[in-house]
Amino acid sequence: NQDVEGVRTDTRVCNLSYLQTDWYIDQMRRPAYTSPSVPIKWNRLDYISGTNEAIQVRPNLKQQVLDMYKENPEEARKQFGEDPFELKNILKYWVRAKDSQFHVIPTDTLYMTIDKAAVRRSGMMMPTDSIPDRMVISLAGKEELFKNDIMMLEMIANCNWTRPLYVAITVGSENFMNLGDNFIQEGLLNRITPFNTRKGGSFDTEKTYNLVMNKFRWGGVATKGIYLDETVMRMCYTHRREMAQLAMNLILEGKKDKALKVLEKAEKVLPTYNLPLSFSYVKGGPIIADAYYMLGKKAKAEAMYNEMWKTSAQYIRYYLNLSERLFNISMSSCAMHLQILYQYIDANKQNNPRWAEAHNAEFMGMLKAYEARGGKMQ
Repeated sequence: NQDVEGVRTDTRVCNLSYLQTDWYIDQMRRPAYTSPSVPIKWNRLDYISGTNEAIQVRPNLKQQVLDMYKENPEEARKQFGEDPFELKNILKYWVRAKDSQFHVIPTDTLYMTIDKAAVRRSGMMMPTDSIPDRMVISLAGKEELFKNDIMMLEMIANCNWTRPLYVAITVGSENFMNLGDNFIQEGLLNRITPFNTRKGGSFDTEKTYNLVMNKFRWGGVATKGIYLDETVMRMCYTHRREMAQLAMNLILEGKKDKALKVLEKAEKVLPTYNLPLSFSYVKGGPIIADAYYMLGKKAKAEAMYNEMWKTSAQYIRYYLNLSERLFNISMSSCAMHLQILYQYIDANKQNNPRWAEAHNAEFMGMLKAYEARGGKMQ
């Protein structure tokens, strides 16, 4: 989009997998389009191929460092900085140390002093009333950090919140650098913040609503008969799920009118005739149905659950009619769909007990048939 259509040339897209290579870091350190370089300040010799490829995390050394600051504070500060576990000091005095014996991270908890004025200017959502003095970055469970991890820390250390840093929601959690507790979701992105968002809000409904309703461009997904390949369809389901989550968060905030507009928008731009309702919560269908229940649209929600139930029930009947050999191969898939139907019943017990009771009888019949063929529910 940036190359062909000139979309958001002021932003910088960074591929975390490539960020472990020197040539890609070189690119990131140069301006591109109308965006400045990313805040990586290392000399090239510090990240050239073969250098700082991986740094061990050694929390067992933490007490030794603390003892050094207690016994020889002046010498310790001269060698490792005022605070030995401050992120910038770790990167400067340990990760990039000239002496190879210091090429470790002597703690599994890093800290970064927060410029509170910069945070207030940043425009990020404030999940709590107060801004913390320090950001805590946990490395718990990590035995080493690779170059791309270290580059992420370098960018966080130097951004000073004046330039937003985001991680796409489609990125696997293994690439989060344990920063999941610092994320605030804005649209399809998780914004890295200095807050522990587990203690406050982690979803910016205002920004996400504006993006979904006013800024996202939907192309021709609503064109009847258009073919959506697997990759495009997967992204469409991602958008549907995020719109469902936005609606849910708006409902929790008491903004039901906005929530209904989001759901109606989802139906319009991601219609079920091209993007069928999926039984999977990951693809948003059940979340949307539950949102309709919460908005008092019982008939709408029930119709959606009927459609999703029909899909899983068809799968189960198909599996139950397979030969013994093929059924044994498909047993886990059959069990998955039975579990999904059970979740639907459970979800409707409060919102629509009549529906739950009626479908429970059908569920029990399929469950008995499954168990009669040797199937077991986990």
